[in-house]
Amino acid sequence: MTSLNLQRNSEVFFSTVDLVNGGAVTSMTPSNTWKLEVLAGFAVSASSATQDITSLESGTTPDRSQQRFNTAINPVDWNFQVYLRPTGVETGAAANGTGAGTNASGNVKPTADWFMWQALVSNTKPSTGTADQSVWASGGKLSTTNVAAGTGSHSTRSNFSTAQENHLYFKLDNIIYQVSNATVNQATVDAGIEEIATVTWTGLGTTMRELTGTPRNNAISVFGGILNTGTTVTANANALNLSNVACYHPYNQMNVAGSISTNSFIKNRLSSINFQHATAAGATGNTYTFPVTALTFEYNNNITYLTPEELSALNEPIGQFTGTRGVSGSATMYLRAGDSQSAQFLRNIAQDSRTSSAQTSNANLIIGGATAPYVAFSMPAVQFEFPQVAVEDVLSVSVNFVAQEPTATKGQGGEVTIFADK
Repeated sequence: MTSLNLQRNSEVFFSTVDLVNGGAVTSMTPSNTWKLEVLAGFAVSASSATQDITSLESGTTPDRSQQRFNTAINPVDWNFQVYLRPTGVETGAAANGTGAGTNASGNVKPTADWFMWQALVSNTKPSTGTADQSVWASGGKLSTTNVAAGTGSHSTRSNFSTAQENHLYFKLDNIIYQVSNATVNQATVDAGIEEIATVTWTGLGTTMRELTGTPRNNAISVFGGILNTGTTVTANANALNLSNVACYHPYNQMNVAGSISTNSFIKNRLSSINFQHATAAGATGNTYTFPVTALTFEYNNNITYLTPEELSALNEPIGQFTGTRGVSGSATMYLRAGDSQSAQFLRNIAQDSRTSSAQTSNANLIIGGATAPYVAFSMPAVQFEFPQVAVEDVLSVSVNFVAQEPTATKGQGGEVTIFADK
């Protein structure tokens, strides 16, 4: 009797190496293949578009038949949730440096899922295939605008027509699926007050294939598990020597200043927000700093896929395009009276008669508080919706907002800059 495959034993990996199409086991290194420590509830699915042909005739013996055709393979949907974990790699340097806040590659990589954020906001792949290339800049920051290369940081732009494509490997116990040409469509940060900070990643891909034969053995040799022969092999993770072959980079550890360091968790109870809103152009803005009861941030590429509609063929997606870049969030806090408190914030937003106040408003979401470890999302131009009062045992107020391009960078992005510190 074959054994069951358990979610508890499942793992997810992100790589620039394509095993389905002949990628070698030695091509996978900690510079191009990374593990994601996913939480329960992840999903990956492939579906098809169908067409039903029906017939209905008159008479006592009509033809009442139905035929169904699979007409196209829909883009693969995938999603998973990971903890938002700062690493401490916030300083760019020459390769193999051991200074404070540096990594062996010399690149800035301030969060464990830095490559996912890069795939979301940048046109630059996180690896050339032989070396990682981060677009995070010194200071542990990533901006959604055009940025030139710097020390430990590669050039990037966030206005791109097609998202970068990499590969996801879902190791479902002993069965491995590859999502080819995977694009990262959306990230949602949840800072629920009783939780650890998490990011929910969602995206798409062109095909989902089970690895069998040599490709499966190659994946098992890197990720660990049972080979086709029945032999058990141990996973080859390596956070120190990025040039080791047939290895991946772990999620919970990072080479910082020449030694292996455990990445930090973020306690949401310490989170806070900083809003600024001026009631008119040129007016002095009021600054509001609130402890929160709930906080979210979302970045969405709004990717769509093109699929042909040829007859007598099972059509597959042939490409994808990005849509409008959406940067938004929400915050909930207790309703408090007084200057610079939530009641005044609600009143000033409600009394602002302008149709757009984004260029005189900003928001800074500090997940984890002002003392490291934290990840902050700074949005220099924000349009606030009217705050809503919730009548509960303790009255609270919630507000949704959308980040926009500042006047200084219109046409080039700049809706948000992410800062991370351990």
